Amino acid sequence: MSLGTAKPSDGELTMRDFKESPENLKKDAPASARTQSSSPQPERPVNFYRTHGRAFAKVVTLAFLTYQISYWAWLTLETEEIKDRKNREIKSLEEEVRLLEEGRKSHKPGG
Repeated sequence: MSLGTAKPSDGELTMRDFKESPENLKKDAPASARTQSSSPQPERPVNFYRTHGRAFAKVVTLAFLTYQISYWAWLTLETEEIKDRKNREIKSLEEEVRLLEEGRKSHKPGG
């Protein structure tokens, strides 16, 4: 059957049906076509976020907070390690200075 030339049997669409607006198509379409068009439309993305938006926001927020807490803990531990290393270096240098001063005092002539 070529479109638009032969008389459509019940339930077939013609070229004229494709040119009409969706409102007219719903009025003039056969009963079988109307039941197919009244089936639920595919979900829009807005509906997904309306349904799952709060859970998605909660997951993102908790992930962000977990990252921030981990970063803070790591930074704190690293800072303590650097302070400890610097304090040990200062103590060793003070000990070296003390030993050098003792050595200099003991090598003074007449001292």
